[in-house]
Parts: sequence; C-alpha cells; structure tokens
Amino acid sequence: MTEHPEIPLIGGRANVGSVVRIGDEVARPAHPQSRFVAHFLEYLRSTSCTLGPVPIGFDDQGRQRLGFIPGQAPTSPYPSWAFDESLLIDVAERQRELQLAAQGYVPLEDATWAVSGGDYFPEAAAGVAFCHNDLCLSNVIVDVERRRVTGFVDFDYVAPVDRRFDIAVLARHWVPFGDANAAEALDLDRVARFATICDVHDLDSADRLLVVELGVAFLERARTNVRALADGGNVGFQQMIANGYEATNRETVAWIVENATQLTKIA
Repeated sequence: MTEHPEIPLIGGRANVGSVVRIGDEVARPAHPQSRFVAHFLEYLRSTSCTLGPVPIGFDDQGRQRLGFIPGQAPTSPYPSWAFDESLLIDVAERQRELQLAAQGYVPLEDATWAVSGGDYFPEAAAGVAFCHNDLCLSNVIVDVERRRVTGFVDFDYVAPVDRRFDIAVLARHWVPFGDANAAEALDLDRVARFATICDVHDLDSADRLLVVELGVAFLERARTNVRALADGGNVGFQQMIANGYEATNRETVAWIVENATQLTKIA
C-alpha cells in the first residue's frame, strides 16, 4: 500500500520544517528522550487522559510516529481568536487535567529527559511532578469554532518539575508576557489573564509569587538557551535572535518584575 504524502506542519522552533503529517499520523524527529516520552504518553492514555497524541512507534527513517490530533494550532502572526478569554480558561483547565493525570506516573528506570542548548530548565524548576513544560500557543491544538482545546503536542520537554514551573511557562505564552504591543493591540489585560490562569489552578498568593519568580528564571535562562541553539545552527532560533528576541526578553522580564505585586494579588 502506498503511504500518504508528507504534508509539512508549520509552527515550532526546535523542529521547524521537519514535522510532517502522513495521513492520520505525524512524523517528527526523534531525540534521546523520545522513547521515554512515548512511555509517558502511553501512561496518560491508561488514565483516560486523551490530551496527548497516541504514540505509534518509530519509522524506518528513525522518526517518531504519533497520532494526528485534529484542530488548529495558533501560529505567528497569532489570530485574535487565540486570545479569547474562554480559550484561555480551557487551556489552563486542560493543563491542570494533564498535571493531575500524570501524578501517578512512574518513569522507566533508565529514563532521561530533555536538555538543550544552554539548558531549558532553571535550577528553581526542580521537582517531582511530570509536566509538559512547553505549552506555548503552537503546541496547543484548538477547535477554533468552539474555542476549546483538542489536545497538546510536542512533549519533548516532559520532565519532573515543580508544577508551578509548567504554569509559569504557560503564562509566559498565553498571558502573553512577551509581546506588549500585541497585548495592547488586542486590548488584553495581562494582569487579569495571569489571575485567570492562577485561579484555575487554585493558587494562593505565595504560589503566584513563585510562578512569577519561575517565569523570570525561565526567561533569563531562555536567553542563554536560545542563543546557544542559534549558535549551534538551528534556523528557527537564529530567526528569533535576528528578530530581536534578546531585547524583547529583557523587556518582558522588566515588565514582570515591575508588575509583580499586582500579579500576585488575589482579588
């Protein structure tokens, strides 16, 4: 039987241009942690959590094969529907669902998890909760008409962390912390959107402060990480540097620090 044609999927940075749809499957580059990621995804399925793709195996080109999740991933330039309030709530609720489903996960004895460039994870992120850790907009698949999440993709950064780090990464992208001009153009109240995420996760003031601190630590580590990946030849990260990522990153950190009191306050 002839296999379906390979259709490139847009979005992402680390695997830009190398993730393709083949019929009802997706093929993506395999990494040292891919076998362990597949084991994690199988565990999620055993808990009846369907947010992750179905792990299928590896093909004769060494690529990881996964089930295709129908829907649309927001990609830059992001459409206005990506910042719909009801979608923000659903993303946070589905993140919490995934965190709860993963609570009983026991990794394989030889499991290793992702490290890239200057190291994605700040030291303060250490913990025991297995989380996605990279719920940026392009890793969330959406039923656009209903403004509901159909699933999450790109679990390459699954690792045991403090779950509030996972929340900090989501907030960085979905508030969004990183693009003040876009937030103003869309009339987004970033403090209120951060509160919405924290409310879904039942975070108290101390938790919210830690999320803020982890968000800053993540962004400061990201400057090193993105630069290292760009210097290593990754085209997606080279484009980020060329587009002024480092200056934007510093502006984002400054905004979070300046607004920390408002962000950690419970209404």
